[in-house]
Amino acid sequence: MFDSPCIRRTRVLLPLLIAAACAAPTGALAPSRTQATGPEPSTPLPARDAAALLPPITSIAGALLEPLNTAGLLAEPGSLITLESGEERIEQRLVNAGGVALLTIQRTPGGDLRSLARANTPYAGAALSSAGLRSRALLHLASLRLTLPRGTPIISSVAERRVVLWERSVNGVPVPGDGTRVVMSASGALVGIAIEESALAARPAALRSAAEARAAALALLPTGASLVGVPRLGWVHHGAMAGDEELLDTPRQLAWRVRGAFADGRPLEVHLDAARLTLLGWDWVR
Repeated sequence: MFDSPCIRRTRVLLPLLIAAACAAPTGALAPSRTQATGPEPSTPLPARDAAALLPPITSIAGALLEPLNTAGLLAEPGSLITLESGEERIEQRLVNAGGVALLTIQRTPGGDLRSLARANTPYAGAALSSAGLRSRALLHLASLRLTLPRGTPIISSVAERRVVLWERSVNGVPVPGDGTRVVMSASGALVGIAIEESALAARPAALRSAAEARAAALALLPTGASLVGVPRLGWVHHGAMAGDEELLDTPRQLAWRVRGAFADGRPLEVHLDAARLTLLGWDWVR
């Protein structure tokens, strides 16, 4: 499997979680941020004011499956940060006397947990099996009273860490790069948690067929390139310029993802609007 921009974007966020090694809803993954009918929501508090209403980080430190001893640690005031996507988050840090953050968490202004990073997680202990890692990841989420994700996660190794990922999907369609990640040592000690939930555009009322998407993608390929496999639906960001970078500050569009390869064997993927078959972007490895 080649690295997609969605995965590369995720790896930009992961250093917060796997600081020493490689460094990457509310309780559950919410369905999407498309418009919904119903009464008008109340006006949210400004993010800076909302920071004062969030639970103290010391309460999170004590709720961890392996609680963090807070003696001698300083809880810094929450600070407002803005991600590349434009999403605002409130970051809280618990630091030692030397100013080193032993625990960092990020929440939405509404209080939803989006990331947690714990420093100095030990490597010691017997390595867990895949089933053991999944169970331990669920226990870490439960200790923070987060709704447990369903389904079978993807488990991978990053340096000496283990990443347990439940990918997000909406009505059966995957949202690449989104989901709930729990990062641990091989023995199951918590390193961090990341919850990614991109905004989604409205789903088109009518979609073009996979066969039509394949034909449209084939017409766009450079000389010598070919297609492989069956086109699949996915929620993707618009590509910027050459297509290998993404416009993260725009809602994802439902697209046909059509895979192939260049003449030299490098993999590629064409993203076509699921309703109009217009090109949304390319995905490839240089």
